[in-house]
Amino acid sequence: MTGFTLPSVLPPKPALQDTTTTPDQLQAANGLARVTNPTETPIFICGFESCDRLFPSRDRVMFHRKRDHDSEDDSLIITWNE
Repeated sequence: MTGFTLPSVLPPKPALQDTTTTPDQLQAANGLARVTNPTETPIFICGFESCDRLFPSRDRVMFHRKRDHDSEDDSLIITWNE
């Protein structure tokens, strides 16, 4: 890694209100969440200004950068996996 660490809080963005999930769907989802660790759940964050999108691999974040940022710069990738 290039001296960056995974931030404890990502920059805030306005939340969108969920207007479609029903109380029954919320109840059905109860208990689906779990605690994870870096070996089970890879997380790679595009650290370009105002992006902060999450990806499951370095290859996927680099594909995103080439497509969406027109860049092949491999700096400012934040991860807990390396």
